Amino acid sequence: MTEQGGIRKSLVISLALHLLIGVLVLVGVNFSTPKRPAQAVSIIEATMIDDGMVAAQAERLAERQAQRQQQQAEAQAQEEARQQAEEEAQREAAEQAAAAEAARQAEQQKAIAEQQARAEQEKQQVLEQQRKAEEARKAEEARKQAEAEAARKAEEARKQAEAEAARKAEEARKQAEAEAARKAEEAKKQAEAEAARKAEEAKKQAEAEATRKAEEAKKQAEAEAARKAEEARKAEEAKKQAEQQRKAEEARKAEEAKKQAEQQRKAEEARKAEAARKAEAQKKAEAEQAMKDLEALMGSAPAGASSSAASAAEVDRYTGMIISAIQRNWLVGPTMVGKQCRINVRVAADGLILQIGQGQGDAEVCRSAELAIRKTGTLPMPKDPEVNKQLQNLNLTLIPRL
Repeated sequence: MTEQGGIRKSLVISLALHLLIGVLVLVGVNFSTPKRPAQAVSIIEATMIDDGMVAAQAERLAERQAQRQQQQAEAQAQEEARQQAEEEAQREAAEQAAAAEAARQAEQQKAIAEQQARAEQEKQQVLEQQRKAEEARKAEEARKQAEAEAARKAEEARKQAEAEAARKAEEARKQAEAEAARKAEEAKKQAEAEAARKAEEAKKQAEAEATRKAEEAKKQAEAEAARKAEEARKAEEAKKQAEQQRKAEEARKAEEAKKQAEQQRKAEEARKAEAARKAEAQKKAEAEQAMKDLEALMGSAPAGASSSAASAAEVDRYTGMIISAIQRNWLVGPTMVGKQCRINVRVAADGLILQIGQGQGDAEVCRSAELAIRKTGTLPMPKDPEVNKQLQNLNLTLIPRL
């Protein structure tokens, strides 16, 4: 606004100066008619100012003033455009700064969230460690309490044994003294001298007997305490041995499971090798059969014999395919190896199993084989009617293979 006021002030001053110049020019021109001299005078040349020239000059001044005003207006417009551009740039800069601040705050919030997550995870870990330490401390306290309880009970047993021995010794002493007094009284009646002597001897004997009995009672109490302590020690040893046996049994079972898994793996490899061998044999049989068929077509053998041989080979081939289909659905255990089951199966022309007979052989193998046959459902059957008919009543010998 200050710059615009200065521009307006300059324009006003410029306009006033141009007007003043125009007025001075106009005032300086003499428009009156010159008077004739009374006497003859010399002619003086005077220069006339043309009104058109003045008007043209005023017009030029006005054009210049208009040009200056236009230039000033253009300058003002450029200044306003520059200010608007600056304001727009400042606004964009402010928006970019706000966006950058928002991004920074978002990143800061993300970092704070990650720090809080890590702090929470570390807190959970510390709590878990504290829980485990607390469990270990409680287990140690329980063990110490059990040991203290065992020691307390042993001490109580020892004290009770000592108290019982002291009580029995006191009773024995009292009984001995009473017996001695009675005998002394009797001896006194017979003869005081003899009684005194015997009383002294009885007293000594009673004291010696009491001492002996007290010693025996003490030894018995100590022996009883030692026996109980030995029993407690043996119980602890038995507990440790049982724990060792349990760990040894677990290790043995784990080793057996490992060996069994290894045996199953080897058996599976053997089964795959056997399947590959059978497949190779089947391919060989098919090649031989194809050769026989070719020979039959070429007339190298009688027609009836060739047809019979081809049918028998086809029956054997499809029987092998049927057994392979059943074995693919057969769950075989290690205890079934080396055993077999012979079972009759009635089959429809399309391979659908109609009836499964009673198996002959190992009971476990027969049950497992029957389940495998039922699970197979449909057996592969040839299109040749004669061969198909021969395969509709099968007597299969199934041998489990791992």
